[in-house]
Amino acid sequence: MNTEKFLIDTSIWVKYLRGMDESVRDRLSTLVLKNCAYTTDIIIMEILRGAKSEKEYKMLYNDFLALPELSINKEVWELSWRNAYKLRKKGLNIPMADVIIASTAAHYDCTLIHSDRHFPLTEKHLNLKTIKM
Repeated sequence: MNTEKFLIDTSIWVKYLRGMDESVRDRLSTLVLKNCAYTTDIIIMEILRGAKSEKEYKMLYNDFLALPELSINKEVWELSWRNAYKLRKKGLNIPMADVIIASTAAHYDCTLIHSDRHFPLTEKHLNLKTIKM
């Protein structure tokens, strides 16, 4: 049984939903089928706010709620606060949503799959495992 977990960032879901990259589609399909693709509340919020219609909103809502979810609990919030402070002291001004997503991945020992310029900057400071696609 594969116990490796992958937190899929919004940037990858956007590529997937727009059909922009066949390799992204294939990788995500495999991870979802193996039950290794995880999400979290902030990623769901970022995806749902981009829905083009009520019908699309409902479809995305149901699809994302079917994924295993990593809770942004008190420990994740406290880690996020600490990480935001640590990154700022290093001169890195990372968007809050990205700090929370990175902290969630680190807390749950997930590999973060992304297509975002901010996460490579945070990797070494936050003990974060990433894959850029």
